[in-house]
Amino acid sequence: WGVIFSRSPRVGFVIVFSLTILLLGSVVAAYAIVGRYIAVTELSSANAAFSAGDLNAANNASQSAISFSPNAAAYQIMAGVARMRLNEVIASSTMPAAEAQQAFQAALSAGINAALTATNIAPSDYKNWITLGDLYAMAVPLNVSGAYDNAKTAYDKTAVLNPTNPEIQYIIAQLNIANKNNKAAEDNLKAAIALKQDYTAAIFLLSQLQVQAGKVEEALSSA
Repeated sequence: WGVIFSRSPRVGFVIVFSLTILLLGSVVAAYAIVGRYIAVTELSSANAAFSAGDLNAANNASQSAISFSPNAAAYQIMAGVARMRLNEVIASSTMPAAEAQQAFQAALSAGINAALTATNIAPSDYKNWITLGDLYAMAVPLNVSGAYDNAKTAYDKTAVLNPTNPEIQYIIAQLNIANKNNKAAEDNLKAAIALKQDYTAAIFLLSQLQVQAGKVEEALSSA
């Protein structure tokens, strides 16, 4: 079927315009597909590097994945890298105090930003909120202002999204212990045990709190 544009300029314009739009759409679609493929490949590399303990490679691969296709999983890995670095700073006995403080603040800030972004991308995934809560919780023993409240808010959100998971109540109990609120921690542990009757870790921790509170008979019963 042939169309002579000089005889039908309007038809010719419509055809050329449509083909141009189709071409542009194809280019955009191809770019998106290739970008998503590269992002998945980089995310796989980030997971492998993180599992192997190569934090720099995991962080770089995650950033590369995000540059092609932002996703919550990549931000979770970045938050996990930050958490591992925080543990390294805490465990270090040779790092000068000023350097350790600076490194801790930098890692904490990077981790929280990554975790917050993950919760914005996938707010219904409870794992993102646990990751965020864990990072804030690491600052609670250091009496960082707002750390406990932010961690508790994140964990409470997790409990709403996954109410039948006893581990969440156990994590909140640990947070309350770090905040020196053993009474609240006992309530959390009892809630965890109610969800899972044979939750040994929660029962053992509850018995320890009961001993500290002088509840000998209850502690013996738990033990």
